[in-house]
Amino acid sequence: MTKYFTLLMFILVISFILISCNQPLSKQEEAIEDNKEVEVKEQISLNGVFLHTTWGEVTQKLAEEYEKETGVSVNIELVGRDMIFQKLALSIAGNASYDLFNVDYNWVPELVSTNSLQPLKKYIEKNKVDTEGFLPRALALTQWNGVNGAYGDGGNIYGLPQTIHPHILWYRSDLFEDEKLKSEFKAIYGYDLSPPKTMRQFREMAGFFNGKIVNGKKIYGWAGQASEGFGNVHTWLTFVYSNGGDVIDWNKMTSSLSTPEVIEATKTWIDLLQFSPPGINDYTLSEVSTDAAEGNVAMAIHWSWAADKLDDHAYSNTVGQWEFAQTPAMKASVPHLAGWSIVIPKTSKYPEEAFKFMVWLESKQNDVRQAQMGGGDPVLLSSYLDPTLKQVEVARTNVKKFRRYEAVNEAMKTAKARPFFPQEEQWESVVTGYLHDAQLGEMSVEEALTKADEAVNNLLR
Repeated sequence: MTKYFTLLMFILVISFILISCNQPLSKQEEAIEDNKEVEVKEQISLNGVFLHTTWGEVTQKLAEEYEKETGVSVNIELVGRDMIFQKLALSIAGNASYDLFNVDYNWVPELVSTNSLQPLKKYIEKNKVDTEGFLPRALALTQWNGVNGAYGDGGNIYGLPQTIHPHILWYRSDLFEDEKLKSEFKAIYGYDLSPPKTMRQFREMAGFFNGKIVNGKKIYGWAGQASEGFGNVHTWLTFVYSNGGDVIDWNKMTSSLSTPEVIEATKTWIDLLQFSPPGINDYTLSEVSTDAAEGNVAMAIHWSWAADKLDDHAYSNTVGQWEFAQTPAMKASVPHLAGWSIVIPKTSKYPEEAFKFMVWLESKQNDVRQAQMGGGDPVLLSSYLDPTLKQVEVARTNVKKFRRYEAVNEAMKTAKARPFFPQEEQWESVVTGYLHDAQLGEMSVEEALTKADEAVNNLLR
């Protein structure tokens, strides 16, 4: 009897357990289950490092919207250029956890050659991302086919461009349209005062304006970055490229700085510095922008993106007075191109989620929004045709805010990157000092470039 009773009790207990397991969840239990799913989503948190400048700040703001839309948080740190590279190195070594990096494009060949970046082909194909909408020379900043100097020749895509800023010519429209100045210029040079298309015209106009007193203020002909430590290299390259020169013979992988084309371009650039403000040989991006905003110069060869500050009433005395054109040509107008892209390190824990954020950030809508928010010049062709950007006016004026975009779009048809190879940053470090010596007259141009050739060849060996 006891055995039957024990067996009966065992059957009843098992039945109760089975019935309980099949019962629907109570509301409290359902809530617990739902929270488990929420917790899984909240575990996806991307960490990014961006340049502490306008486009980095805009990314930080837009990342908050992305989290609301997707539930994926994107934590953006804003740091200086050198710190980006340091954090990237830590991430690649496994000593830090990051999923996104904002990089200067000249780092891409170096990072790819050390197998540090995620190639994006499989993510592009899986997510059916159309890369045809990017300006070709903007997308090329993220591509590398393993061949030195092969900028623009295609290759695997290792990032998405975020902003570009080619050199363009800035010129004071109020000065160029002044009837008295126009008459005076034509009397001297025999042709109309208008934005210079050739380097000869640029020199004549820089000389004409240099030292002029306008509205009680002395002005100078032009300004451009000329400081040692990359600044001079960046402006000088626009002269070299426009004269049909290149700085490396990519077939031989030897320096070509002492070629006739580079020598002539360098002499032209240094000669023009005489029509610039005192201290020009120490000018960085900041000094060029400040002098333009304060009305100290008639022209500048400068980054397109930096022109935003010219129309800021809190910063500029020349709001609405600047217009933009192509850089003057020696043989052709070939401006030096700068730009920043977004890449994913090989060590990212969430590469696909990181890619989705990149695509969202560089969508048609958000490429336009980044421009509207002051985040730099767009990377999609459609943005340059967007009616909302064309209609935006500078505060308290009827001047179009993005009037430079016609010049930017045109510049992006010929713009050329810095030497596209893994040792580019080291190359700049070598060349900048020799250029500076030539600027100061401590060496002739020929001697400086010959010595630079030797130093670069030692680097390339």
